[in-house]
Amino acid sequence: MEQMTQGNLSELLHGVLRLKMHWHTRVRIALGAARALEYLHTGQSSGNPIIHRDFKSSNILLANNLQPKVSDFGLAKLVLSGSKAYVTTRVLGTCGYFDPRYTATGRLTLKSDVYAFGVVMLELLTGRRPIHVTHNLQKQNLVPLVRESLRDRRKLKKVVDPEIDNECCSWKSIKGFAILASHCVRDDDTRRPTMADCANQLEHLYFLAAMGSRNSN
Repeated sequence: MEQMTQGNLSELLHGVLRLKMHWHTRVRIALGAARALEYLHTGQSSGNPIIHRDFKSSNILLANNLQPKVSDFGLAKLVLSGSKAYVTTRVLGTCGYFDPRYTATGRLTLKSDVYAFGVVMLELLTGRRPIHVTHNLQKQNLVPLVRESLRDRRKLKKVVDPEIDNECCSWKSIKGFAILASHCVRDDDTRRPTMADCANQLEHLYFLAAMGSRNSN
């Protein structure tokens, strides 16, 4: 953690000293985090898949070059080989990132991490917190608030972080990013992509974003 000089992603997006991040940087952070979760889910570190269980923007640490590192495995669960595709456990995690299927059934799956990853993608896309407290102290959840806007370009422009909207960048990349995020936060966990799918799609979207950034310079 001492090497992660830029703090965590939540601080950069929502903290007092917000850092303006170009679109290609945001996609690169999402891609790095996706690869980390893919590594856990494929069981490369232990031979068995690991569910992070508390994936969120404050657990994505950033180095000087904003290279992301996923941290805090205190709630992680190991899926033993030969067992079912889920772990039955008490619902723990962070409000705003909870997989609705997990909260309803107590069954923790790899797709629970995918849902939380989708929420982080929405934070990167909109610049908003997962849970927003309004002036009248009402709590608004980011997912239902923007879900219907993610597939319509005109509606999407209204929810995208204004710092992104003012840039000359690839809207094709932004649109693809929004659609992928919408797939990750589907209520039906069987219809969510895997983290390998997310990483593969984000590689393409990062290429588009980087090309858009070069063309604007």
